[in-house]
Amino acid sequence: MAILLSLLTAFLFGTGDFFGGMAGKRIRIAQVLLCAHIIGGTGIFVISLVIADQFRLEDLAWGSIAGASGILGLALLYRGLARGPMGVVGALTAITSAAVPAAWGTLVGGDRLAILAWIGVGIALVAIGLVSWSPNESHIGVTSQTIVESLIAGAGFGFMFILLDYSDPASAPWPIVGARVLTAPLLLVSFLIKRTQVWPRDPVALGLILGVGVTDTISNALFLYATQRGSLTVVAVLSSLYPVATVVLARTVLHERLTRLQLAGFVLAMGATTLIAAG
Repeated sequence: MAILLSLLTAFLFGTGDFFGGMAGKRIRIAQVLLCAHIIGGTGIFVISLVIADQFRLEDLAWGSIAGASGILGLALLYRGLARGPMGVVGALTAITSAAVPAAWGTLVGGDRLAILAWIGVGIALVAIGLVSWSPNESHIGVTSQTIVESLIAGAGFGFMFILLDYSDPASAPWPIVGARVLTAPLLLVSFLIKRTQVWPRDPVALGLILGVGVTDTISNALFLYATQRGSLTVVAVLSSLYPVATVVLARTVLHERLTRLQLAGFVLAMGATTLIAAG
């Protein structure tokens, strides 16, 4: 069950990234993030009232700290993607977001995996890098700042996964509400200071934002449930295969061509999933 939930998390993460990228071509990224957080936060609040077994301020706090770590990762990721090269930024961020919780789960959390599962984890990290890699901006130089910020962005996402794992399973999905309670107001304050419009007038952009809010919030909630049923190492690595969904949607909807490296990444991702499941 944990593997299935992790893969579903990855699919929704990647779908949300695709919707966000499409919306970002029509309006500002900050506007996409704020509106998506408001929509997703409202929805998960209502869901939590209905399905959560308990409510604890401690778990809400864990979610808030996780949200702060995640918003740092998002800010640095979008900053890096804007400056390029996107292939390097995307690959380093995705690999780090998987490696950090995997290392934490092993060294601190006491995760013990079979040898086949460890081989699968290693292959999955390679697959994440290959699928994320894009040669379209290979002419742009890679600076030390790009590398450092990409690694910090990935660590931000990775520690978000770790912090969410510390919440009580019975309180899920309240920790996701906690994450949105912190990040949405922070984003909103920046808009109020600049006196800029919050909601877009473009109906297409608004529809895409709705997709971002729903998929991103549900994927975070599914990640919580996945960690309750499996090790943080496995769940984090499989969930970080989200670039696969983004690239597949870009190929299907936008008819973007896949590189040989990306195709190789797909094959490795399927092999890694099989080995982790077998382990």
